[in-house]
Amino acid sequence: MSSQLPNSQLLRRVLVVDDEPSIVNSVRRELMTPPLGRYRYEVEGYSDPAQALERARNQKFDVVVSDYRMPGLTGLDLLRSLTAIQPDCACLILSGQTDMAALAQLVNQTHIYRFIPKPWHDYFLKSSVAQAIEFKTALQENKRLADLVRTADVSMPQGQEGNVDHVLIVDDEPGVLSSLSRLLSSHSRIDELFASIRAELAHHQKSALDESKLQVHVASSPRQALKLAEDTDFACVLADQRMPEMSGVDLLAHFYEHQPDCARILVSGRLTQDDLIDAVDTAHIFGFIAKPWQDFELKSCVAQALTYRRICRDNHVLAEMVRKVGLP
Repeated sequence: MSSQLPNSQLLRRVLVVDDEPSIVNSVRRELMTPPLGRYRYEVEGYSDPAQALERARNQKFDVVVSDYRMPGLTGLDLLRSLTAIQPDCACLILSGQTDMAALAQLVNQTHIYRFIPKPWHDYFLKSSVAQAIEFKTALQENKRLADLVRTADVSMPQGQEGNVDHVLIVDDEPGVLSSLSRLLSSHSRIDELFASIRAELAHHQKSALDESKLQVHVASSPRQALKLAEDTDFACVLADQRMPEMSGVDLLAHFYEHQPDCARILVSGRLTQDDLIDAVDTAHIFGFIAKPWQDFELKSCVAQALTYRRICRDNHVLAEMVRKVGLP
C-alpha cells in the first residue's frame, strides 16, 4: 500500500536534460537528497533533448532543468518547443556560458525562470526548483482569481506603481554592506538581461520592477535591523547567517513573524545542513545566496522575490474581492 505525502510535501515532476549524463545524475542526486524541503521530486533525466521533448508530449512536468548548450537540439530550441506543449511548466537553465545576448533571447522566447551556473553551489539548485514551483503556483492562482473577478464584472483594483520597494541588507561586514547596496542601486552590463527576466516574471502584472523605485537600507547588526523594521515595511531583507547578537536565520524568522509579506533571503559563505533546514522551516526563506555571490544571480533573485511578493499581495486583494461578491 502506498502512503500519501502530507500536503506540505507534495510530489512534483522534474524533467532534467543535459548531454552529459553526469550532470543529469548530479541534478537528480541533489533533488533526492535531504534536506528535501517542502516538496518531494520524481525526476526523469535525458541526455538526448529530442527524447526529452517526445516524453513531454505524453507526460506533464512541473519543472524542466535544461542545459543551455547541447548538440543537435539546443536548450533554446528545446525550451521553446516544450513551453508550447506545456506553458505552465517552469523552466530553469544550466549554463557555464556568459553570452548575454543569447541568454536574453532565451528569456524572451521561453519564459525562463532562473539560470543555474555550472558548477552550482550546494542547495542553490534545489531552492531554485522549489521557488520556481511556488512562483508558477502564485501566477496560476493570480490568473484564476482575476478571471473570476472579471467574470463577475467587478472593477479590478488599481495598481500601485508609485510605491517604493524598501530592501534591507543586514551584515556585520562594512565591505559587504557597501558592495550589496551598490549592486542593487546601480546599473550594469547585465541589466538588459535582468530587465528581460523581470518583464517575463511580471507578465501578469501592470508593470515590471524599476530600480528607481527601489530604496536600499543597510544595518550592521540584527539589533539595528529590528529597530529599522519598527518604522519601515520592508519588501525584502537579505541577512548574513553568521553575525553577533543572533544568526541570520533567527533574524529572518523574526521578520516572518512580524512582516510575513517581506521576502527573506539568506546570505552565507558557510551554510550547514542544519542551518538550511532551520532557514526553510522557521524563517521560510525565499532564497539562499552564497558568498562570494555572482552579481547576476543576486540581482535576479531579489527581482524575483519582489515580483513574487507583489503577486501574492495582489492575490490577497483579489481573493477578498471574490469573497465579497460570493464567488467560489
